[in-house]
Amino acid sequence: MDRKQSTIRVQCTCCDAVLTVDKASGEVVFTEKPKSKKVSFEDAVQKIKHDQETAEDRFKEAFLKEKDRMKVIDQKFEEAMKRKDELEMPIKPIDLD
Repeated sequence: MDRKQSTIRVQCTCCDAVLTVDKASGEVVFTEKPKSKKVSFEDAVQKIKHDQETAEDRFKEAFLKEKDRMKVIDQKFEEAMKRKDELEMPIKPIDLD
């Protein structure tokens, strides 16, 4: 059986890599990574600045969300501590004898 007939070449829709897949086993035999596109220095700097701005915004959002979550958890804990006397003590197995 010829090697070319036993494989399929598939292009990844996500990263544009070309995968060579064995028909019989379904395993990826070889991967050709896409050639990197040339990016200008100015475009790279703009991308980094944009990433930094969005990272700061995401951090602030996550921090506020976590802070609010801790407030809710503290409130639930306080409520549970107030109601702890209402709970009955569980029966111990040794008391059943």
